[in-house]
Amino acid sequence: MRRGVTRASVVLLVVAGCNDNELGIEVRRPNQPPETVLASGPPDSTTINGYHVEFFWSGTDYDGTIDHYDVILVDHPKAQSHIDGVPGDGDLTRVVVEVPASDDPRWLGTSSRDTILVTLADTLNRPPWPRPDENDEDVRNSAFERWHTFFVRAVDNDGIVDPTPDYRSFNARSIAPVVRLRRPVVAGQDFQCPATVVFRWDGYDPIDESTSIEPEASRWVMISSHLDPGRPGTPYSSFPDSLRNLPSRYQWSPWQRWNAADSLGKYAVVSDLTHVGDFPGSGYYIFAVQARDEAGAITAVLDQKTPEKNNCVFVRVSGTLGPLLHMSDEFLGPLQFITGSRPVRFDIAGGQSIHFKWSADVEHYGGIVDGYRYGWDLRDLGDASEWSSWSLSTTAAPPRSFSSGTHRFYVQVRDNAGTVTQAICELAVHQVTRTRTVLWVDDSDYLADAVTEATDDARWIDVLSRVAATKGQRFDKSVDVFDVGLNRREPPPIWKLFEYQMIVWSARSDFRGQSGLRSLGRFIDPLPTRNQVAFKPFNYLKVYLANGGRLWINGFRPAWQIWPLERERLHEWDPVNVTNWDDPIDPHPPGIDSVGTTSLLYAMGIEMFDVGAITGSLRFLRDHFCRGMDPCADVAGDSVPLLIVAPTWSQSGTGGRPNVEIYNMPNAMATQRNPLVPLPGISVAVYCYANGYPERPGFTYPETADGQPTFILAKGSPLDPSYTRAFCGFEPYLLSEDSHLRLAEFVLVRHFGLGQRSP
Repeated sequence: MRRGVTRASVVLLVVAGCNDNELGIEVRRPNQPPETVLASGPPDSTTINGYHVEFFWSGTDYDGTIDHYDVILVDHPKAQSHIDGVPGDGDLTRVVVEVPASDDPRWLGTSSRDTILVTLADTLNRPPWPRPDENDEDVRNSAFERWHTFFVRAVDNDGIVDPTPDYRSFNARSIAPVVRLRRPVVAGQDFQCPATVVFRWDGYDPIDESTSIEPEASRWVMISSHLDPGRPGTPYSSFPDSLRNLPSRYQWSPWQRWNAADSLGKYAVVSDLTHVGDFPGSGYYIFAVQARDEAGAITAVLDQKTPEKNNCVFVRVSGTLGPLLHMSDEFLGPLQFITGSRPVRFDIAGGQSIHFKWSADVEHYGGIVDGYRYGWDLRDLGDASEWSSWSLSTTAAPPRSFSSGTHRFYVQVRDNAGTVTQAICELAVHQVTRTRTVLWVDDSDYLADAVTEATDDARWIDVLSRVAATKGQRFDKSVDVFDVGLNRREPPPIWKLFEYQMIVWSARSDFRGQSGLRSLGRFIDPLPTRNQVAFKPFNYLKVYLANGGRLWINGFRPAWQIWPLERERLHEWDPVNVTNWDDPIDPHPPGIDSVGTTSLLYAMGIEMFDVGAITGSLRFLRDHFCRGMDPCADVAGDSVPLLIVAPTWSQSGTGGRPNVEIYNMPNAMATQRNPLVPLPGISVAVYCYANGYPERPGFTYPETADGQPTFILAKGSPLDPSYTRAFCGFEPYLLSEDSHLRLAEFVLVRHFGLGQRSP
């Protein structure tokens, strides 16, 4: 031991005899580097991971402390990429790991001991089209991948780094986002548009089977194409190959963030397109949009036909498209105009208030409304000073009325491509004189033979003459009868109606037969595409009512004369809810109120009606939500007249009771399971309805087997002194003659005020 001590002493002496500053403590006792351990993360060389990866690590330093850690994430090169066209080496799993040099500038310092990394997963290691035994869904469910290696090293308090960083290699995976083009583009259909068009889209990025988030970004491209008759399934040439390998003259748009403040991540404006026919093969295009998620996975499938996943569309450019202009007035009804529409003529009453409102629809071709303007009786359409200023907020004109003459109202709407749709309404003003009392409109069709027709005419003329005489009035059959059949099946003109205080309109036709009532008052839903260019007659019966006229409509199923025949299959005999009408073939867009309230039926006070099924096999099994009629005394104390069915009224299959159309009265639905909003301003006498009344001896009023009402009486407004409109679901001439007379007195005298009102 001594020798050892001595030798040690010598060494110490030698050391002591040297310069301490030259040797230093590091030479006498070298600093040991720290050690690093990845405590948690994906197992090394794993092939199935999400692209959100979490790591935990720790470090030790035996002769000091850990100051911080350095990390590097290495993204290994793509093995393959069918999306961006970058060639790879074909090895999908080989990863060559090279530990970064200690002075590699990619090392990033951190004081944390964990991190969550969003890694790339941007390589689709398969063709982006289905193999022979696959479909598009197999491609959509295929993951994008990318290999990565995460390195971490500890750095001690003296700046010494771990020379052997710990690391993990793993393969990140992600499913690409799904994109769909929004309306007016429809999956599986070619899209017709003008030379400037707006495409809109939305989509989602699936995280797992039950979770999705929004994509990170989107891009789009539009390329020219042409029709290829030899490819009936995909008639546009080179689809989808031309999109996967874009010709050199095309390129995808720059990536735009999905939630960009200017919304450019969800729409694109394409301009200066050529029209079909500009030159041979012109006017045909293919539009496509892709989305990218935060891992870099890009929508791979180019789909034109799958609903909710259609990110491509075949485009045909036509110069005839433009804004669809919707106009309305309380009495002139809803109107639609397209580019090139002709002027529409209306007959109105002197002093009638006209209040036009409008809006435009450009969704059918993806345009944007740029502004509106309007004008009255313009002399020079090219003189901007005669128009209102262009404005997006100009959607109505102040009310106006005229005492005489013919006047023209103009509205224009302009889209972002400069396409203008113009509406012209020509208004012919007529004076309301009411110099005569009762007009009978004989509106029968082919359902009756000549003998029955003659009997019907004679009965009505006799009844109306006798009722008028009781009040000192004269009914002249040579003047006060308008026979639709003798007037080319045309309804009486508006000036004829304005001569009368009250009108009795008897209509008889089958569902598709011709009648003046049908041609004048039939409701046409303006919203379905098939009706947007349909002829819509001006229903001046509503104008007649609005100007104080009294109207009694009766006949064979008159409701079906003035309501569309479109009904959902297997529901042809269900009741019609007028106040909540929605077209069964082409449903209204969300947020659109029922347009049934613009119909003549609604103006007559009808909120719901049922057509009846003759034999009752369908009808009697339906719950109609209607109420029965009570033959009790009215508010004035007068009794409802006894009405006796004539022998000529006979229907089979109804259990001995006549089966007629049924109607619901406004304000009568509050206690039903499906309550309706009452018709504003129109009320029905309390004696017109009750719930399930018992029959009384001698009272054989025409009814249905379930006791539903057969006619309504309604007021035009609460201020009316008497009921101004009546609607019967049966033909009164089929009553006994005495009952026919009583019914006419009941309506014309008691409720219409025959002989009590001055013209």
